[in-house]
Amino acid sequence: MENDGCRRRTRRTPLFDARRIQLRLVSAHHHPVRTVLPTLLLLISALIVIVVVRWGQRELDFQHTQVEVRNAALRLAAPDGDGAVLASLSRAQRDLAAFVQPSVVHIEGIQTNPHLGNRVDSRATGSGWIWDEQGHVITAWHVVRGANSIEVQLHDGSVRTATLVAGDPLTDIAVLSMDAARTLSATRSSSPGSQQGDMVFAFGSPLDFRFSVTGGVISGLGRAAGSLNHSGLPIYENYLQIDAPINPGSSGGPVTNHLGHVVGMSTAIADDASSPMSDGRFTGVALAIPIEMIEAIVPQLIEEGHIHRGLLGVRALDPDRTIASMLTARLIDGGIFVASVTEGSPLHAAGLRRGDVIWLCNDASIVDILDLHSLLRSGVAIKLEVSHAWRGDPLRPRNLNLLEFREDSAIELLPMSAPIHAMLAALGAPPTGVLVASVTPGGGAMEAGILRGDLITHIDTREIRTVDQLRAVVYAISPGTPIEVLLWRSTKDGGKHLTITATLTDLAESRPR
Repeated sequence: MENDGCRRRTRRTPLFDARRIQLRLVSAHHHPVRTVLPTLLLLISALIVIVVVRWGQRELDFQHTQVEVRNAALRLAAPDGDGAVLASLSRAQRDLAAFVQPSVVHIEGIQTNPHLGNRVDSRATGSGWIWDEQGHVITAWHVVRGANSIEVQLHDGSVRTATLVAGDPLTDIAVLSMDAARTLSATRSSSPGSQQGDMVFAFGSPLDFRFSVTGGVISGLGRAAGSLNHSGLPIYENYLQIDAPINPGSSGGPVTNHLGHVVGMSTAIADDASSPMSDGRFTGVALAIPIEMIEAIVPQLIEEGHIHRGLLGVRALDPDRTIASMLTARLIDGGIFVASVTEGSPLHAAGLRRGDVIWLCNDASIVDILDLHSLLRSGVAIKLEVSHAWRGDPLRPRNLNLLEFREDSAIELLPMSAPIHAMLAALGAPPTGVLVASVTPGGGAMEAGILRGDLITHIDTREIRTVDQLRAVVYAISPGTPIEVLLWRSTKDGGKHLTITATLTDLAESRPR
């Protein structure tokens, strides 16, 4: 609008347009739908793609599996393929079972009560194997101990009555006798000895599943389990440890090598007596008596009905025993063991030697190594009373006078409570063996020149790690038999290995009558 005299420009207010407002409202209401719909379609498409891809992958995996199965079948069926190897192994195991089973027997020991009309009180079942063509059967002593009658079932199902020839509770070996008609004896191994890792097979009647066979390997040699027989006496242990499963009823059964030759006899299962889950079932550790011990015991039982046990004539100690246990008697409580003395040092010049035991220092008992070191560094005159742990008479001490000695680095000391293996390590000895603490006068060891302080490492090439093993090996050898003893002996220059031939005496003759 224009006025006279001046012009004024004004902006008109737009007229209200209900249709425009309505259109804008309608447009604002449908905007989310236009945004969500494409997203939803995209998600559905992606889901379809994922499903299709996964289905396709599974189909490809299945086709790949089909190809692998076909190829494996072809390899197994090929005349020179993997199947031939497995077939050969399976056939060899079948042949081994066919070779051994006819010599395996199932044994039942029956105890009756004569005061109740010979009513059967108990039945003990186990296993065994035929020793020779005369009908001798070998089994574990604990299977037939106390039995009034014994029944033997052969592999063909026939049952025969057997009698006890003799048994040795200390090795858990028993010999039975039965009718030898139509029997086949086992083949015993003549190889020089089983080795760790050798394949073995255990035959027997575990849990009364008769004439079973299981397989495994020799897990260890020379094992001892601290077993006692039913009289409370220690069993001579030198077990083979095998992982072929055995269970109650397997005892007495043969353990063979890959040729079916007997290398041992099942006798026990090792388990954790402290575990509430222990119930006498197989835990992966089975023990077998080695054929070398059986070969030494059985002929004596058959021919004489009792055992002559070999005796070497030494008192030996395991390496985990204390140094103090080396001495059959002690001067006083305490004492310090001299593991080494530097040659040419003042201590050596004064007469102190490796293997000595220092009992007194300035007439007072000495038990603390630090106190002795302090005295050696002090420079004061001291007097030591010493004796040798295994040379000469340990109860006949000698005096050493040290004047103005100010240095102690030339000596290595150990407390008497230290284990023997710590002493042996300080002396430079081999890591395994048993220490000779004393030698029996007139015995085979003394006659052969074995000395107190020697470390026995082998008997006839068999490694000796424990006293139980030494005892088991020696006791299984007949008296009068010469054996080779490999030992290590401490010398002033360090030590040396020796091989000594010793002849065993009779254990029974050495006992007081």
